[in-house]
Amino acid sequence: MERRQIINWAIVAAAAIVVTVLQVVAGPVVWILSIVLRVALLAGLGWFAYTLWRGNRARLQWLTRKQKLLFYGAGAMIVLVVLVSFLLPLMLFTSIFLLAIAGACGFVMWRIYQESSGWY
Repeated sequence: MERRQIINWAIVAAAAIVVTVLQVVAGPVVWILSIVLRVALLAGLGWFAYTLWRGNRARLQWLTRKQKLLFYGAGAMIVLVVLVSFLLPLMLFTSIFLLAIAGACGFVMWRIYQESSGWY
């Protein structure tokens, strides 16, 4: 292995050890930090979605009522999936299921957005 690759694996191993030790020693602190990180993730996703919406308002206003319902409904479903993922214990099946739902909703939003490209 190259030297840089060994350093990268050492960093990953050190981070895993630190997280494991913190969970054993300071479980409540790690739990509170994970809640703070989840809230920060939600805030970041919300900001990103808002900036995308603000930049494409003119394009989205020309959608039909059905397309708007699908577009914003898929967006609301993604928000719901993210919120549910914070409440459920994440195992392999639930993670795959929630990612599949979010991916399908994202595909619906992308497809509607692409169909509206020649309208205005």
